[in-house]
Amino acid sequence: MNPEFLIRLLSASQPRRPKVIFNCLTGKRTVSVLYWALRYKLLSWLNVFPSLQWDTFNGAVNKLVQDKRVTVQSDGQLLSNEALENDELSELFPAEQRQVYRIMHVKIVAETTLLGIQALSHTIYHDMGYFPVSVSERARVQVRRWFRSSSFDENHIRDLTLALNRWLATMPARKADVFLSQLAGEMHPGYTVQQLSQALNLPTWQIDLIQAANLAAFAQFCQADTHGWRNLLSPFMDQALPRPVKQTLSAVQQGTTRTAISQQRGLRPSTINEHLLTAAILLPLDQFPYEKCVDEATRESIKKHQPVNIDNWQGSLGATPDQFFQYRMTQIWETKQK
Repeated sequence: MNPEFLIRLLSASQPRRPKVIFNCLTGKRTVSVLYWALRYKLLSWLNVFPSLQWDTFNGAVNKLVQDKRVTVQSDGQLLSNEALENDELSELFPAEQRQVYRIMHVKIVAETTLLGIQALSHTIYHDMGYFPVSVSERARVQVRRWFRSSSFDENHIRDLTLALNRWLATMPARKADVFLSQLAGEMHPGYTVQQLSQALNLPTWQIDLIQAANLAAFAQFCQADTHGWRNLLSPFMDQALPRPVKQTLSAVQQGTTRTAISQQRGLRPSTINEHLLTAAILLPLDQFPYEKCVDEATRESIKKHQPVNIDNWQGSLGATPDQFFQYRMTQIWETKQK
């Protein structure tokens, strides 16, 4: 984790908990993490770096503290001392591509992408001068299955190649260069991040973001392609919402009460509440039935007793689980309204 990247996830006006940012980047999906990631405007970074280690992340935090680039609040929250804009991050890694990571099994997608493209290239050129790609057996099995499930005759290979080239032609030149440079080809082992950094005169943390964006873009391309690329990665792409969350949401949309859903499915009421809060956070405002969870009158009643800044709202100490559910749902509603 590079401190230059981390400081761009902080704010000069809103104190932020480093553990929330870490849990968001690594894909932890508790309601608390998701809610605060939403409040921090970092929800699009969910699961982008699932292999990130806490020691590495905390090292970046400590570096920023030592360099006096952030201030540590009394409760451990961080406040940036630099008013940095996030436009640079969005240019390197657009939010639309970051959000693909919510449904993507990142490590296996990366491995399968590298091996799949190399295997296709090998098939075209019939050349054994390729550096072996170090991937898991699961990736190897998937690439073999991809080949066997499709008729890799001359016409099919041509269609796959043309589709890939058309996609590459739509990419900015620098991003396409980074994508191609990491591939292992004939007598070429693929460039490391450090080599690309030197060649393109970009810091390594920016190369990492470009590569991450490219992986998401390739996954999007595969999902949309009709020439056979879809089958390469489809086993490793999930739905936007986990199945239990989707089932609870569907039942509420059909008019079933939360109590009835809990009884019918043998789940605790708190689990049903968590399902709905998760869906409300992850879905666009117009795709969630707020009125079936907390009506307008209740939202207004909660809101009028709270400060303007939603970060400073305080729930009642003696609140019942249902009251807290409505309180948190109102916070989500108000956040998304603004």
